[in-house]
Amino acid sequence: MTDSKQVIPLESNPSIFTDLSHKLGLSPILQFHDVYSLTDPELLSFLPQPIFGIILLFPLTPNYEAYRKEKDAEAESYETMKNRDVYWFKQTIGNGCGLYALLHLLANISPDLILSHSKINDLATKIQGRNLSVEEMSLIVEDLEKSIKLDDEFGSKGQTEAPSPGDAVDLHFISFIKGKDNHLYELDGRRKGPIDLGEVSDSGKESIINEQKLTDKIQFYIDNADEKNKHNFALMALGPTLD
Repeated sequence: MTDSKQVIPLESNPSIFTDLSHKLGLSPILQFHDVYSLTDPELLSFLPQPIFGIILLFPLTPNYEAYRKEKDAEAESYETMKNRDVYWFKQTIGNGCGLYALLHLLANISPDLILSHSKINDLATKIQGRNLSVEEMSLIVEDLEKSIKLDDEFGSKGQTEAPSPGDAVDLHFISFIKGKDNHLYELDGRRKGPIDLGEVSDSGKESIINEQKLTDKIQFYIDNADEKNKHNFALMALGPTLD
């Protein structure tokens, strides 16, 4: 499936992702926070707990693209969403990875943290318990993007000048969240399906920020970046508001 539309890529900015999340129906008791370290106890102590999900922005280097293609060639075909432990959406909107990363979190957190009569609640109603194909799920997300007017409302926000919708962007958003089976999942719309990173340990059951599997996978991406891109990474965490 080819990209059906191009949008302005979102900036890695907690305020933008929080505003978009609330527009989609996330409870106002949650917001996004910058994460400056996954290993420094002092920096981690500033994050409110629990952390329900993580969004990573990382560079699309030749090393990564080779790794992605190799792993996807080994992966099983992902056909439908029925009876899945985690919801995953194939990215069909060019430069829309920020929206997909956000939807991967909002569609998989507890329904208690989503407002009723919201766009995310409507999305959940459309997909829960149904034998939808990957293509059908993609069309639902494309309709959602049209309804929120991503470019007009969020594409030009931020502290840096926004590129045009058709510009090639070498940075990419993905998400990490716990599934219904208590496994940690890496969710990336450019991959072949959700990536099961294994069962969450006792230390990560309440807050995935403490999960070693999360730290190891993000460190893997950092270690495999070339020198030019060693610092082109950003992390945001979804957790309680600070107000």
